[in-house]
Amino acid sequence: MKEKPKPIRTLTGIDGLDEMLGGGIPKGRILLICGGPGTGKTTIAMQYLINGASKYNEKGLYISFDEPMYQIFEEASYFGWDFKTLYNEGKIGFLDVSTQIKSGKFSINKLINIVKDSINNIKAERVSIDPLTALTLFFPDILERREAILMLFDTLKETGVTSIVTDEIRGDFERAILLEEYLADGVIILRSSQVEKGRVRTIEVEKMRGTQINDQIRPYIIDDDGVKIISEKDIFSFAAELFAGRRT
Repeated sequence: MKEKPKPIRTLTGIDGLDEMLGGGIPKGRILLICGGPGTGKTTIAMQYLINGASKYNEKGLYISFDEPMYQIFEEASYFGWDFKTLYNEGKIGFLDVSTQIKSGKFSINKLINIVKDSINNIKAERVSIDPLTALTLFFPDILERREAILMLFDTLKETGVTSIVTDEIRGDFERAILLEEYLADGVIILRSSQVEKGRVRTIEVEKMRGTQINDQIRPYIIDDDGVKIISEKDIFSFAAELFAGRRT
């Protein structure tokens, strides 16, 4: 029996995440990162592109539906990431859609054309979209919303980029399934839960087409270097520190 060919991977470079994804995101796929406020969605979106440009020599495009460019640059600087220099060097492009969304002067067809042009102009191999929530709220009608998301996702796939898309969710373990979860190739859920000695953040890979995954729920931290997922062998020591009050 012939072995199935292994998919070409795009490495996120985020500690522990590539291992959970079976070796990285299958090239050309769309990974949806869902979580509530403070779970590190934007951090992952930035970290993915910065690692691509600085570690793997892969150009990227950041598409912001919520925050202007200077604000993303500022947030990146908290982790010691020089997003602005990578932008000036043409290694990461930036597409700010937040003004159009907030003004109501937004066209999905215009966005698609701009996304295609931006990806082609800088020869991007990676895309981060943050957050998709702003786009979904612009289309209250579910059919129009589905069509808009499909158009955007189809465009990403046509260009061959490997994408991380963030999305806001409310609630913890019991929550409504989002429409975009069905349309994305992969889904990761980030949670932040109150425990006796503080809060603990956890990550779960719910699905990823084209690869085997580790679907174990794992804790993760956000420190000065960005997001780090606690390895399987370190979970018990992490839990011991947490309940001893040495981690928050």
